[in-house]
Amino acid sequence: MKPTDEALAERRARVAKRWELTDEVVLLRAGEPASWSGTDQHFAFLPHPDVAYLTAVGSPGTTLAFDASAGEWELFGPRFTPERLVWEQPPTPVGRPLDELEEWLAQRSDRTLIELGAGAAMPEVVPAAASDGANELPEQDGEGSAGDPGSGSGAAEQGNPSPEATVLGLSAAIALERMTKDEAELDDIRRAATASTAGFEWVYANAAPGMTERDIQVGMEAQFYAAGAPRVAYDSIVASGSHGAYLHYVYAGDDPLRPATRAIEAGDLLLIDAGAQFGGYASDVTRTMVVGADPTDEQQFLWDLVLSAQQQTIDMCRPGAVWKEVHLAAARILGAGLVEMGLLRGDPTELVTEGAVALFFPHGLGHLLGLSVHDITSVPYSREPSDDPMLSKLGPNRVLEPGMVTTVEPGIYFIDALLGDSARREKFAESVVWERVDELRGFGGIRIEDDVLVTADDPEVLTAAIAKPIRIG
Repeated sequence: MKPTDEALAERRARVAKRWELTDEVVLLRAGEPASWSGTDQHFAFLPHPDVAYLTAVGSPGTTLAFDASAGEWELFGPRFTPERLVWEQPPTPVGRPLDELEEWLAQRSDRTLIELGAGAAMPEVVPAAASDGANELPEQDGEGSAGDPGSGSGAAEQGNPSPEATVLGLSAAIALERMTKDEAELDDIRRAATASTAGFEWVYANAAPGMTERDIQVGMEAQFYAAGAPRVAYDSIVASGSHGAYLHYVYAGDDPLRPATRAIEAGDLLLIDAGAQFGGYASDVTRTMVVGADPTDEQQFLWDLVLSAQQQTIDMCRPGAVWKEVHLAAARILGAGLVEMGLLRGDPTELVTEGAVALFFPHGLGHLLGLSVHDITSVPYSREPSDDPMLSKLGPNRVLEPGMVTTVEPGIYFIDALLGDSARREKFAESVVWERVDELRGFGGIRIEDDVLVTADDPEVLTAAIAKPIRIG
């Protein structure tokens, strides 16, 4: 549901309190559509998520302004000329006309202007009169601190920070508010999950040997839209057989002009990672099934192993849990299973530490979810990314709090690029039973993913309505 004016005012008030600004002017720009190189067409537009969070508006050009000395926010929205209205439908009018922004800034030209949101790749702080564009923070990946990056912009606490530090601090303050979801946000995520449920149910009822990955993607996404989703949350991953070993396998990834698509054979694993979007909020779900045949012993064992790791780590998603520890718990569960299956040898904890488990589980256990699929990745971290292969893709290492929504998505994969690498084969000669592993090259991958709300009590699986069959077709 769309947040009320009162709810939006509360979000803005919390952000302003974190900023601790005194006399500055802040602009947050939603951005403009990006054009396809060499054409007169544009990519589908989505507003910068910070602007969407504070305005619930998605139109290009939308700009939210904050006057720190008055403690007041002002919203500016685009208005189309008659000539433009010949070609395009008008955006819903919001706030003051965008062409009044220049005069609004001129009245504050003696103040420092800080620009956030969509725009230039490098952040900068410029005098108001000299401003000619917005700025966007680069996203950061890697292992982060379990602590907060701070409650203010840093301007009042660190003397005279650099322009980059100021922008990072202000953006981090918004991100800290976006980490925990209010009822309007959770309603949109739930509606996205409901639309995703319709798509996966179609897959379970219709997928069969002989269909192509593209057939399934199109049929599934049609149900997302039929259930009310305006768009998919990200490019759907529909990967059969060995394609499931590519973590982000997507249609047209090989050749955008003449993409290939694989026909599914009986007994293939089919890994689908997809989700609908509603109100700008994403759902993100993965299921892996055997199509048209009973699972083999290896498929059954590994599928059960991944499901067990997911169930146990979902139960750990409680207030006060440190995400790194939840991730490592999943790795140890998977490592123990790989030892039991005869693919690894040794103590599971040591196999995790030395990186052998990362050959089969090379990604983080999950990520925060919201207005971005991988949400609020621009939060500054107080620790450098880790060289530990089991932690290098961990993502932000947060302490979980009520209101956070995270994915939980353990997986096991047989990735040729890793398993066929001579340096890795030598390094893990004692830990990996390579003869057994080589028998499963081409197996693909198994991942199971749900969206989980951290509450004051038991975790709530927002995508629990999506069944987890091991066999379909």
